[in-house]
Amino acid sequence: MTTIMKASVPPEQFALADTFEAVPGVEFDAVRLVTHGTDRVVPLLWATDADAGRVYEALEGDETTRDTRLISRRNHDALFSMCWTAHVDFLTHVLVEERGAIVSARGTSEGWTFRVLFPEREAVSTTYDACSEYDVRVEQLTSLDESPSLGGFSLTDEQFRTVAAAVDDGYYEVPRGTTLEELATELDVSHQALSERLRRGHGTLVESVLAP
Repeated sequence: MTTIMKASVPPEQFALADTFEAVPGVEFDAVRLVTHGTDRVVPLLWATDADAGRVYEALEGDETTRDTRLISRRNHDALFSMCWTAHVDFLTHVLVEERGAIVSARGTSEGWTFRVLFPEREAVSTTYDACSEYDVRVEQLTSLDESPSLGGFSLTDEQFRTVAAAVDDGYYEVPRGTTLEELATELDVSHQALSERLRRGHGTLVESVLAP
């Protein structure tokens, strides 16, 4: 059974506590967590409602980041890339080690909130036990059969089934556990139709994360 886990962790136990102290009103939304291999997670984060220069200086001095880059600005928002320290990498992998896929991540001075999709219920149980050891609070577990909008994101039924199948078959893993051609055969759709569903589904997820 595919399940969404909502989990939270204080900034001081995860990332950017120094940044939130320096710029108290800033909020971060993940565009994506880009994985290079299996041991390095490089986040792309939108910082909202804050001066980009102040946020950049704070990130530069934050003990949980390195190699910070300002990618883009949009009004009072700014897109940053950075590298996590080993501690943050470790906690991130606690969430995704059991084939979990982080579909949203939001950070404020109050804490970080994640929604993680698991294709198998057994994986949720294992991750739940691991979270209790590392100050990660599991706030909610929701079956996707009961919540087809994927944790609040307005996917169509077709997009939901396609994204869920892609996660279940390891399409988002590194290296990939399946190909577009294999997924298309499994779902009995053309390669082009599958590609369009995934692209539109990904677009909906990204727009939901970036929405103010």
